[in-house]
Amino acid sequence: MKRFWLLFLLPLCIWCSPSKGLAQESGRFRIRIPYLEENGKLIVTAFVNGVPGRFIVDTGAPCCVSHSFAAKAGIRDEGRTAQGVDSNGAAVSTSVVNIPSLKLDSVFTFTRLQAMKWAEGDMLENLHIDGVIGYNLLKQGILKLDARTGSMTFTNYDGGLGIDYTRAIPMLPDTYLTMLRVQLKDGACDTVMFDSGAKSFYELSTKSFSRLRTVSKALEVKGAGQGVLSLGAAGLEGKSQKYRVVIPQFKLGNFLFEEVTSVTTDAVDSRIGSDLLRYGTVIADYRSNVFYFIPYDNRKKLNLYEKDWDVVITVMDDHLCAGLVWDYAGLPLHGGERIVAVNGVRYDKVDLYEAITRGLIHLPGDKARIVYIGEDGKEHEVTIRKR
Repeated sequence: MKRFWLLFLLPLCIWCSPSKGLAQESGRFRIRIPYLEENGKLIVTAFVNGVPGRFIVDTGAPCCVSHSFAAKAGIRDEGRTAQGVDSNGAAVSTSVVNIPSLKLDSVFTFTRLQAMKWAEGDMLENLHIDGVIGYNLLKQGILKLDARTGSMTFTNYDGGLGIDYTRAIPMLPDTYLTMLRVQLKDGACDTVMFDSGAKSFYELSTKSFSRLRTVSKALEVKGAGQGVLSLGAAGLEGKSQKYRVVIPQFKLGNFLFEEVTSVTTDAVDSRIGSDLLRYGTVIADYRSNVFYFIPYDNRKKLNLYEKDWDVVITVMDDHLCAGLVWDYAGLPLHGGERIVAVNGVRYDKVDLYEAITRGLIHLPGDKARIVYIGEDGKEHEVTIRKR
């Protein structure tokens, strides 16, 4: 059985500039804890003022807490705000709070940690997410993510981490984000953020797409379409032009990925998401500004080509909808139509949490029948393909 692609981008990427306010217990520390992977999101248990919560490990966002969890943990609103942009580049304003105590294990305590507090009723509350372990904490040390063991290690010394120093990749200067340069075909390159809060292996920013498409062999455009694919902290992105592209060569350090498929994003930067962990261990040494991608086996290259459905299905307002329709499909849909059935199964209402964490639609093969509501208000049935 192959999984039908439901594309979600959670509102985790809020790039702000919170002031420093983190104190650590003295001495060396090493924290190794398990994480739970839910549709590309890495979930850990954190204890804030002794109260346990479900937190996402997100290198592309500052530390955050939800409105309800802040109340439960006794975190007071101090009346300060911060400005930033969400994962789609839209402006957001959020409260700034101080976390007196945060623990990731039973031993080590971080104190006076600054965090952003989401607005009351934020969508993430419905997804049972209490907050984010973000860059203003992670930048204090070294982060290791290993999907083979489902574990996260956070430490301030590199001994015993199993680092292969031949895999070192210099981080580009940035106060908060994990920025890297990747090499593409014909001498082209892209600047990408390693964003563990995003899922896709590679999301090409529209800014980089406009530049790279002038390089004859850096990418191949497979299709285009108008649509809405992602949610950010400011809400649904506006309908915009998207492109489906194939990157013939994508070199991260000295490892080569071939035929990488990507859909363009309106985000500020291109990014590499947690799907990278399917192929190797990631170590981000923020103290030395070095990033390591250590493949799980001895292969020197991997082909990552993936087929995509003619219609990219998303969830909006508790319903399935055609988030994007690729132009090469020649379908009568234009994007935004509500989808009420897939292969004979009705979907009158969709639980967003279940859709994201457990997967909603599983389809065999490369062909499916969907029923959608057209502009005339009537139901219409079409065949979609994966190609």
